[in-house]
Amino acid sequence: MKLLSTVALIALGAGAFSSTAEAVLSAGCNTYITSLSQATNSLAKCRVYTALGFPGLTHTNDHDTDKLQKALTDYCATPACTKEQYAGVLKDLQTNCAADMVAENQDILGTTMTMWYLSPAQREAVCLKNPTTNTTCVVESIKDVIARGQFPNDNKNEDDLYGYIQYVSPLVSAKGNTTAFCSQCNQEVANIFSNHYIKNPSSFPLNFAQQLSSSKLNEDLQYQYKSACKVTLGTDQSAFKPTNPTNPNDNSGSKDGKNSGAQSLAFSFGGVAAAAVAVAVAMI
Repeated sequence: MKLLSTVALIALGAGAFSSTAEAVLSAGCNTYITSLSQATNSLAKCRVYTALGFPGLTHTNDHDTDKLQKALTDYCATPACTKEQYAGVLKDLQTNCAADMVAENQDILGTTMTMWYLSPAQREAVCLKNPTTNTTCVVESIKDVIARGQFPNDNKNEDDLYGYIQYVSPLVSAKGNTTAFCSQCNQEVANIFSNHYIKNPSSFPLNFAQQLSSSKLNEDLQYQYKSACKVTLGTDQSAFKPTNPTNPNDNSGSKDGKNSGAQSLAFSFGGVAAAAVAVAVAMI
């Protein structure tokens, strides 16, 4: 038997996308990733976007940041999941799905594993507040992107709160607006992800088709902020309390002494969701 999946934003908690492609998973792998999506699973609250109420929280052309702020306030008041819980899920995914980690299963399994890997950094990022304004950083950044008339990943189909929160967590391209890109909030959110990549390197590819590693994501993210903002990510230094972290005349933001192709990331975090397919697993 094979599993026909029109499937799986199990990892993302979203159902806005579908696929006509067939993805074949082993029975054991399918059973495990399906169990992760169940509301009765004690780990359900560990998925950031699911716990926030996506996809039901938003709709097309939704710019209601007050609604998002309320959801974030409620969510961030709950206890965070532990490192041990996240490590357990990733270990079980690799145990149950070892033979399934191939390019053909990127949309289903690859997305699931990547978003579980990113969850601890996502939790910290979406709960981060700007101490000066006492507002949530991702909401500040989303308001700025909306005010510029900019769609997440330049894709009008992502013009909703779900698209925006993924796009700014972290923001990975200045898009011609360096001042907005280099805000303290964006720098701090990016630093959260950079530290996660450094301290918790992924033991599996974050994109099966591209064999993308967490170290590559960190390299590209660091390049963007060093070249545009003259700051070094991956440190314990807070962007809200800068201490001259980088010499503005330092040219080390260029790789090999020249501009890097990293200026246009092949893989973005909002793109993880955009590339995924929506959940519904059927046995035939």
